[in-house]
Amino acid sequence: MESNVQLMVSLPRLTEKEFLCAEDVLKKGWLGSVTMIRCRLAHGGAVIPDGVEKGWLPDRFFDKQLAGGGSLVDLGAHPIYLTNRLMGNPISVYAHLQSISDQYEVDDSAVVTVEYESGAIGIIETSFLSHGSPFQLELYGTEGTLLAEDGKVKIKCKQYEDDGWLELEAPKQVASPMKQWADAIQTNSTPTITKDDFLQLTVINQAASLSHKQKKRVEIR
Repeated sequence: MESNVQLMVSLPRLTEKEFLCAEDVLKKGWLGSVTMIRCRLAHGGAVIPDGVEKGWLPDRFFDKQLAGGGSLVDLGAHPIYLTNRLMGNPISVYAHLQSISDQYEVDDSAVVTVEYESGAIGIIETSFLSHGSPFQLELYGTEGTLLAEDGKVKIKCKQYEDDGWLELEAPKQVASPMKQWADAIQTNSTPTITKDDFLQLTVINQAASLSHKQKKRVEIR
């Protein structure tokens, strides 16, 4: 900021319906105390169809030197920053990064569990080997449950007497990361995507890698 340089990392799912609905519901307290959050983002980019030599994902995604990691660093980044923003400060991580295929030097599937200061547990899932897997965001609380899958968000909570499922619409529109960055440069506006989002994403990735290597729970200081 001293040099008037605006920093932005594209974390696009912080501007999409699933997150905006979940954030709004949490602010209203409709779920009570959240005890668990689960977020999954996966695709079949490393699945090799019959008659071909490799899947549709380019080779650079499996090059540790170029990519810096595998499925968790790439796809898993989205569930990580979503759960961080919704749940707050993480205090510990336990992770398993798996290479099911022996063709790659990086993980092609991963599961990370995160403990948050609130006591909530986060479950982050990702994979390059999941054909047809939808994006899913789930929040479970003492007074309600929110389920989001591929653009549809529904909630069941004590706020409604019939205790049935209610489909939600996004409470607001949020500009894309690129638009927010341009606005910050041109008008000095404050983006909704923050430096803390970038830093916490990196912290969880580093802790997950360390947890996998050491095969134990890693505390975040």
